[in-house]
Amino acid sequence: MRGGPLNPETVRLLNIMAEIRRKRRGTDKLPFARILEKVMKERGLSVGAIAEMAGVSRSVVQSWTANANPHDLQAVAKLAKALNIGFKELLLGEPESRDFENLTLSDLFSEQELFEGICRIKIERLVPKKGSGK
Repeated sequence: MRGGPLNPETVRLLNIMAEIRRKRRGTDKLPFARILEKVMKERGLSVGAIAEMAGVSRSVVQSWTANANPHDLQAVAKLAKALNIGFKELLLGEPESRDFENLTLSDLFSEQELFEGICRIKIERLVPKKGSGK
């Protein structure tokens, strides 16, 4: 392979695109234009602002909103990151599944010092209720 192995982000994007191809057999268009326009309207973003976030020209963004399938997936990934939306969610409208196996508390929470002094902490074990599936 020319240039060495692919970085994990590129592999992830390629896997998502393979999934997209499998799912959209028989259709030509992705829901990307509809999703992008919705996000732009909700956040009050212009074509120029989206173009700047994605690192593409205004005409590329205009073609995206006119229902053209995006060819530059790195630009879509950059836009998704700038909008704080998952790549798959922006492109397909499907939330990305999280890797809960490798999820840590620091991925979910930031620490803040709330109290200095003496305190008592009580820890209780939570037991699943009957019929909750576990």
